[in-house]
Amino acid sequence: MNNQIIQFLKLIRIHQWSKNLLLFVPLIVSPELEDLLLWKNLVLAFFAFSFCASLGYIINDFYDLENDQKHPIKKLRPIASGFFRKNYIIFLAVILWILSIYASLLVSISFFYVLTAYFISTQIYTMIIKKIHIIDCVFLAFLYMMRIIAGSIAVNLEISIWLLSFSLFFFFSFALLKRYSELRNHFSHNNENFGRGYTSEDLPVITNMGISSSLISILVLGLYFNNDVIYSNYYAPKILFFFLPILLIWICSIWSRTLKGIEINDPISFALTDRISLVIFIISLLIFTFARYEIFLI
Repeated sequence: MNNQIIQFLKLIRIHQWSKNLLLFVPLIVSPELEDLLLWKNLVLAFFAFSFCASLGYIINDFYDLENDQKHPIKKLRPIASGFFRKNYIIFLAVILWILSIYASLLVSISFFYVLTAYFISTQIYTMIIKKIHIIDCVFLAFLYMMRIIAGSIAVNLEISIWLLSFSLFFFFSFALLKRYSELRNHFSHNNENFGRGYTSEDLPVITNMGISSSLISILVLGLYFNNDVIYSNYYAPKILFFFLPILLIWICSIWSRTLKGIEINDPISFALTDRISLVIFIISLLIFTFARYEIFLI
């Protein structure tokens, strides 16, 4: 029974739900942070997105079955290994679809539309984009950005172009990091690239673009911190400057470890279980708290 539960959680990729925490970003950086009604909407939005994402992963696993069975790690996934019967998986997919629609409509009709657009985008990625060199990483960054956009729509808050620009470069960098890790640790000329359009010769290019993009994201974030909106939302906005070197340390750390051969299949999931990343997260949280609330100022 315990093994069935573990395989079920792997099937719906519950660890990937952590990505949907990005939905909360627009509210966290807004002056409406203490509005409990908006938090309620975002919790519903989080589960709607998570159910939708799990449905997308199941479809992706069926579509990518042949490539996954050749992959040294992905072949152990519930669908690739044949752990669950097909009828059970189809039934679960239908339940996830219904729950996702119901939860999204409880938020708003606009959120339902953006969630539908996200799901369609994930299927386009699965069927077409994921095989296109570099474009796949840009598209992955776009899917991360859609979570932030969906969060702003769920709570009816305007989102800054600076924040979206930072997200584009930041998530593009980590989509490239994921590709680098996969190529570095699992590529061979006999595995047909696991359905991807990369070879080992792409490693230097991926490294250069990934690190450059992450550094650009820090620059954009620094410029965003000087925006009038930040000054109106924070009592001591200049304290936010200290977040930049913290972010720089984390980015350099995670790229350095990847270049040394540590496998990172998903940077966000990795960060939530990595001790160094968690320490940096706590320090960052303190920086934002001190910058936002007057009670902490001397």
